[in-house]
Amino acid sequence: MNKPYFNALQTCIFPVLFIVALSTHSLAYEYESAIPQVSGAPFAKTTATPHWIPGNMRFRHEMADLLGEKVGPDDSGDVYNAGGLAGYYTGPKELFPGKGKFGHLYRFLPLIRWYDPAYYFNQANFHPGSTVAGEFTNEQCVACHTAENPGIVAQWRQSKHGTPSEGKEVVGCDRCHGRNHEKLIMPTYTLCGECHEKQMKGHTDGGRGSHAHAYHLELIDQGCQMEKPAEETAACLACHAIAENRCDGCHTRHRFSVAEARKPTSCGVCHSGPEQYEHEMYMQSYHGMIYQGEGQTWDWSKPLNSKNYVVPTCAYCHMQDGEHNVAKSSTVYTYMGTSLVDRGAYRYKATRDAWITTCKGCHSPRFARDHLTAMDEAVKLSFTKYREAMLIVTALYNDNLIDPMPTDLAPDSRGHNVFSLMPGKGEMRKYNVSNIERLTYEMLVDIVGAIYKAKAHNAYYSPIYGYWEWAQDRWLLQIKDEASKLKRFAEIEEKLGIKHTAYPFWKHGEYTDMLLGWKRKEWGK
Repeated sequence: MNKPYFNALQTCIFPVLFIVALSTHSLAYEYESAIPQVSGAPFAKTTATPHWIPGNMRFRHEMADLLGEKVGPDDSGDVYNAGGLAGYYTGPKELFPGKGKFGHLYRFLPLIRWYDPAYYFNQANFHPGSTVAGEFTNEQCVACHTAENPGIVAQWRQSKHGTPSEGKEVVGCDRCHGRNHEKLIMPTYTLCGECHEKQMKGHTDGGRGSHAHAYHLELIDQGCQMEKPAEETAACLACHAIAENRCDGCHTRHRFSVAEARKPTSCGVCHSGPEQYEHEMYMQSYHGMIYQGEGQTWDWSKPLNSKNYVVPTCAYCHMQDGEHNVAKSSTVYTYMGTSLVDRGAYRYKATRDAWITTCKGCHSPRFARDHLTAMDEAVKLSFTKYREAMLIVTALYNDNLIDPMPTDLAPDSRGHNVFSLMPGKGEMRKYNVSNIERLTYEMLVDIVGAIYKAKAHNAYYSPIYGYWEWAQDRWLLQIKDEASKLKRFAEIEEKLGIKHTAYPFWKHGEYTDMLLGWKRKEWGK
């Protein structure tokens, strides 16, 4: 058989065989997936599915038979086709313990030491070590790293540390990293603050919602990473941790460029994507359009004011005059826009007036005030759709019609089975919940929050045609459609005398069994 013909045949036939295999063994899979995963040496090769296989390995062997592959661990380096159906999960070989009051519940990948250096990297038991021994001066560091890492040496020479203004001393490698190569430190904002006191004070003075609390408060003490495996939360933690613990999240090493930090692209590293669409909203505004068209010609070394910049940027509005407490340009903490508040209320008059003053560099106060008022009204209206959705979902919950109900799911990170959307009781989870709960969560966290950000940044496209008001309409329709199906199914089942029981795959699975809730459930017994 020629190869092109075989490939085409494989493309056509494989999906059919795959569906048949799933259908034939669905009951066995449901049963086996409820049994804890086993560890140990895999079968080197399978030609026929064994009569009994411990744990939830049966599915892997069935797929191996179908694909003509061996069953094996996902860290072997072998390629497992069709989505890795013949492979099985192996966890990371090294994990660091968590920290804080819930630190005993979760673990981190070693990556965390670079982003929380004071607790991890700079401590002997978490330090990555070094193959070079001895103590060195800055001149010796530069000489060696010019050969080993020429890029960072070039960047350092371009900085004010490497090439200071007249009368200033060079800030070398040893000043930031120490001289003992086996015990090199990773600098935190505290070390930077020894020279940059004003900036450090501004950073640490920030209240909730500021960079100062992005890591320890928002994630370590109450974050969703508690329930998730360490591999999933690495990016969340890195972003939040570098924002709080280090200065080079904005002033990247080793140039520590003020000009670089003033550009929206610096902020966009963290402030973009679902739940924080600030960068996208700015770019869709007239401000963002002009920045994208002309920003490459601006002198970013100049102070941020209307004389030097045609339009404002993120830092222009939120870090005026070099202010490092970004919360000073906020009104009230609303959990990324997911809590309802009228920012135009009289109690926030001083903050509103401060925003008007910022806009006055280019606009009339009346223009600015009208746009901010439009933001207030659009935000308030967006919550009416969420409340309408919640009325529907809560009624389903009270009538025991959500499929699956909380008691039919794997427990949450506290070891409980509670309605995820109930204030004060649920955890506002977007995973391990029913479809209608997930849709309702997205309507609030992704869309309501983003409508606020679109209006705040004066983005015209997104509030209408993008992922916002019209999308919120669509989410409300999906919620109503899902509610209709659940109610109709329940009516049919009642007439036919059927007692529906949630399927076991809602509680167990190769991934679902890794969630912290099961361990908490066991510990609570």
